[in-house]
Amino acid sequence: MPSKTFLNRITQVQSLLKSWKTSGCLIEDPLDLFYLTGLQLSLGMLVILPSKAELFVDGRYMEFAKKNSPVPVQLLDKAEAFLRSLPSLAFDSHIATVERAEKLKKLYPGTLTPIPQLLKQLRAIKDAAELKAMKKSAAVLWKGFEHIRRSLKIGMTEKEVALAFEIYTRKLGAERLAFDPIIAFGKNSAYPHYRAGNAKLKKGDVVLVDIGVVVDRYHSDMTRTFFFGKADPRLVLLDTVVKKAHGAALALCKSGTKVGDLDQAARKVIQAAGLQGLIAHSLGHGIGLETHEFPRIKFQGEDHDAVLREGMVITIEPGLYLPGVGGIRHEDTAQITAKGYNNFYA
Repeated sequence: MPSKTFLNRITQVQSLLKSWKTSGCLIEDPLDLFYLTGLQLSLGMLVILPSKAELFVDGRYMEFAKKNSPVPVQLLDKAEAFLRSLPSLAFDSHIATVERAEKLKKLYPGTLTPIPQLLKQLRAIKDAAELKAMKKSAAVLWKGFEHIRRSLKIGMTEKEVALAFEIYTRKLGAERLAFDPIIAFGKNSAYPHYRAGNAKLKKGDVVLVDIGVVVDRYHSDMTRTFFFGKADPRLVLLDTVVKKAHGAALALCKSGTKVGDLDQAARKVIQAAGLQGLIAHSLGHGIGLETHEFPRIKFQGEDHDAVLREGMVITIEPGLYLPGVGGIRHEDTAQITAKGYNNFYA
């Protein structure tokens, strides 16, 4: 991405300083550092002030950072003196450990303002470059899904399917997996966060595939459930209800909708079928540089009043799970537009 992209993002942070009632903010999370500078740093400090920003790195990154950083760069040991000149400073209390917070208090004499997930609102809105990367990641993921579905054979283990998916998508350009694949055969699909094991595929099994990859640093995420042979009627019912709930939530996906309303719409469908006792998780989540980002899509909780805005990318993944029998989950990723959404997997 060009330097202008990162400078624009830093400018957006500067516009928030007044609302935070602080003269500057400290960015230390490696993902936030990448988002604002384009640099992959395991250690660094970005200090953003109303009219400028300074990046502090250790000697390992100095030459590279000087050539590629969108803002001036200094050695990390210069940061303390720089911070001491500021009357107030915001920091991310979500990622700061107790030990780190105490250390900040010792080296910084001014007013510290803890703000959880400093950049969550900014990172939730994807720009054109981010959307391009996410669609590329989704395209690789879909090809990987098609490959493993074509490859399924009686006797294959869940682990073999997961490995085949990883090898295939890495060859297509995936940097890594976004998370350990959930490949679940038969009754194992009743565990929402199951991990691929040694179960062998049998005729009549339900197959749940929840997979994701990382391309150009951006994550993709999708779940499909299908039947390998004659299906259990109980699971056919769950499949019908899950897909109806999925559609009800997607129908509300547009700028201006509260995320809690999406979950309520899906739950209303499930409750009408008398299956609300089989719900085991929230409806979805934001996605981007991480698989799970703001907002969490649930009718209750801290994000339930968050409003969808154009440029957000979220997952919609209702699921129903019948212990000892199996589970059904259907997950798509939706880019929010002014009038609706763009489904990456439609």
